Amino acid sequence: MGRPLKGTLAFAATALFVALAATAAIADPRAEARDGNIYAGEGALKQLTTTGRDAEPILTPDKKAVIFTRQGKRPTGDFDDCTFEGVPDELRLVWLDGPGEELLARGHEGKKPEEQLCGFRRKQFSSDGQLVYFLSPAWTTSSALHVYDRKAKKVTFVMPANDVIVLNDCAKAEYRDNLVVQQHRYFVVAGSYDWYWLYDRAGKKEKGPLGEQDGEEGVRDAIAGVGLCNK
Repeated sequence: MGRPLKGTLAFAATALFVALAATAAIADPRAEARDGNIYAGEGALKQLTTTGRDAEPILTPDKKAVIFTRQGKRPTGDFDDCTFEGVPDELRLVWLDGPGEELLARGHEGKKPEEQLCGFRRKQFSSDGQLVYFLSPAWTTSSALHVYDRKAKKVTFVMPANDVIVLNDCAKAEYRDNLVVQQHRYFVVAGSYDWYWLYDRAGKKEKGPLGEQDGEEGVRDAIAGVGLCNK
């Protein structure tokens, strides 16, 4: 009876090894910035850019490309405004296995705070991958939320915001791709407060307050707690 047991254990160990190897083989691709360059892929990451000025990469939902910020040159090195020394920030895309890079949008100054563009911070996709939301410096107390439409190849100002969470993984279609934004608002009499608010996908219709939360984790806990966006 010893041999069958030994054979069974050997077979189980082999099956476990094969399962673990298969899991490793289908590991989700990821993207990161190292020393100002973009790396992405599975396992040992592949270097995709070489400028030394690239940051904040995110994978497209189909895992075929990375959208990132190419940082420009600023007179003081201060990233809190959109003043450049001839070389502005850029929003770019690079394919993991493809023809190279694409320029999506170029930073620039503006006559109004909401018209200037740089930084391309907190980038997040809509669930279909067509829209890329991001923050750009704007007012003294607030950044500006913009959206880049990959199909129209156009950037549009959405609203003032100091943080954004795109509900792109919502199981409920009613709330999928809704926007949760943190805004700096003022009391009627005096003082101010920074709360998170729920908006529709376009940022046109305010659906209600989520209150003061501790970053994205707090926001998602609050949303799950009231059953708005269970995965």
